[in-house]
Amino acid sequence: MTETPKIFISYSWTNPIQQDWVINLAERLVSDGIDVVIDKWQLKEGQDKYNFMETMVKSPEISRVLIILDKKYSEKAEQRTGGVGTETQIISPKIYSDVSQEKFIPIVYEKDENGDAYTPTYLNGRIYIDLSDQDHFEENYENLLRNIYQRPAYSKPKLGKAPSFIFDDSPMTHKTTFIIRSLDNQMVKNPKRINSIMRDFLEEFYNDLKGNSITFSARDAFTFGKEICENINSYTPLRNDYISFIDKITKSEIEFDIEVLIRFFEKLPLLTYPQEDRGSWSPSEYDNFRFIIHELFLYSVAIGLKNENYKFVEELLYSSYFFNDKYEYKKEPQRFEKLYNNVDLIDQYYNQTYSSSFFSPMADFIIKRVPEDMNQNHIIDADLICYYVSVLENIRWFPMTYVYRTRGRFELLDRHISLRHFEKVKILFNVKNPKELKDRLTSIKEKDTNPDRMGYSGSFDRVLPIYNIIDIEKIATTR
Repeated sequence: MTETPKIFISYSWTNPIQQDWVINLAERLVSDGIDVVIDKWQLKEGQDKYNFMETMVKSPEISRVLIILDKKYSEKAEQRTGGVGTETQIISPKIYSDVSQEKFIPIVYEKDENGDAYTPTYLNGRIYIDLSDQDHFEENYENLLRNIYQRPAYSKPKLGKAPSFIFDDSPMTHKTTFIIRSLDNQMVKNPKRINSIMRDFLEEFYNDLKGNSITFSARDAFTFGKEICENINSYTPLRNDYISFIDKITKSEIEFDIEVLIRFFEKLPLLTYPQEDRGSWSPSEYDNFRFIIHELFLYSVAIGLKNENYKFVEELLYSSYFFNDKYEYKKEPQRFEKLYNNVDLIDQYYNQTYSSSFFSPMADFIIKRVPEDMNQNHIIDADLICYYVSVLENIRWFPMTYVYRTRGRFELLDRHISLRHFEKVKILFNVKNPKELKDRLTSIKEKDTNPDRMGYSGSFDRVLPIYNIIDIEKIATTR
């Protein structure tokens, strides 16, 4: 609604206080850009007041008629006496002939001893705006303005598209999908339940994942590799549920207990052993789970970085993990490097299946599996951050996907010249101030006797040392 709205105020003069209230309301509406017609301003001596009222009520220029309800107005309307009675005879047929008519808005000025509005019979059932209570006056006055300007606080959204899963002929087999679909609503209505929701999701995810074991049809390496790749692809919908879940919780500003996720990762190595008691078995039978564990950790870091939830990533990279191991009874704390896995059987299957040569078939498989709504650089940057932290912390992690990174800035590291950026990401490098990071990088640089050694044999692309990406002397030197 772009043109100035024009309204008419209908009321019964009860007493000077009530009349002043009506005039004050009219003046405030005018100050808020509304053209108000009221008898005290427009009706002059010698004019026919009944004709004036009928003209205002029927005029197409009048978008709203405000009917000020008090005891006296209600009595006159019921008895059809005076000007109010005349207006009632004019308004009643219009309201009864069109129940959706929005032109007439009851405005409550006064209530009876029971707190009920004085409402004449012809207005029963009409939704009114209550301006009788000073404690809620401003809130309800805003509602009146929104009604006049046709800008409601709540509007029906545009019609969207039907969810794609409605037309998916394949049955939904994972409970995790149901949890994902209700997650947004749950986080709004029950944000304090986020930790229990996380536990439920991760428990369901783990149970479904546990059922993704392989029964090999042959014993040769090629068939092993093929069936491992097919098995990994079959778990993709479940993995995508995990990606969606981590994305939603790391985007939200709701605090959650990272320990819930840490304990989930601690439990994953159990999947690389037989669930049942067996006399003999081959570690290769569980290579699908080794790949999955590696991939899930990479996606966790990648999504945290994408959503700039650096505290989440820091927890993943610096936490102590007490991994569950079927054959170790004393748990020693370990770091995230335990989640690194390279599956040789994938290499053998790739080398015999594809004509191209790959520096790492497993890395190629990881990149080919990146979902459409994510950029592959998200995964590669996560891989590199894991590597750079491993260098700083003197642990092991090789960024197997680095050769797939497209040219362009690695903003997380490139922007360290900015103090503001440094303050946001310093937790990823376990430092408190620029000097600490400068000292750590300088120490690594001085001890590094072969900075070009990190990379695949035969590849011209090398993993650049972190001190060659971050200009040590310029760390946090600009705003």
